[in-house]
Amino acid sequence: MQAAQSDLYQALVAGEEGAVRQIQFDLFLAGIPLSRVFDEVVAPAFRRLGQAWACGEAEVYQERRAVEVCLRVLYELRQAIGSPPDTAPLAIGGAPPPDPYSLATTMVELVLRQSGWNAQSLGSRLPFATMRAAIRQMRPRLFWLSVSHVEDEAAFLKDYQAFFDDVHHDVLVVVGGQALHAHLRRQMQFAAYCDNLQHLETFAAAVKRLLEAKDAPRTEGA
Repeated sequence: MQAAQSDLYQALVAGEEGAVRQIQFDLFLAGIPLSRVFDEVVAPAFRRLGQAWACGEAEVYQERRAVEVCLRVLYELRQAIGSPPDTAPLAIGGAPPPDPYSLATTMVELVLRQSGWNAQSLGSRLPFATMRAAIRQMRPRLFWLSVSHVEDEAAFLKDYQAFFDDVHHDVLVVVGGQALHAHLRRQMQFAAYCDNLQHLETFAAAVKRLLEAKDAPRTEGA
């Protein structure tokens, strides 16, 4: 995976979409779960690219182009995964304002879809009010919040707490993202915090098993 991570970084910097596609699809077709591909290859490559940009070793356009290239590949992976079964539980989520990053929430969607959920990312920069509306109207079993960037922690905590208080009786709220450092998390309530996508996959699989057991028809005498 280390070699794939290095190759992906080079392809992202160069804007080589064919190479970005081949690296990720080769791993996917080899049967490696997307949670591992994203945690161990894609995310580290983008962290390295962000560090290169911060140090002046990469241009802003290269980082922005890399995001666009990777998003196109992720959409192709979504097609390769296929549609979830009609009985799949619904999960929705996204990123709050002013978080502009769409890669993380898109990767969450794909990991959950590969795990048998009908997962739908709502996008980034989503006001908490519209996320509440989505939960009321769509009635998901799980809601994820991907937080890669926070400008005003006090304002974020206030808005998040009001959101959580309003929805936690109706849906499991799962949070994650590089902006949620330990001090910030200690001031938040949630059903689960996931350090990475492999943790999310494990949690979602356990929830799905519980839902299936709850919804399964009981046999006579049970």
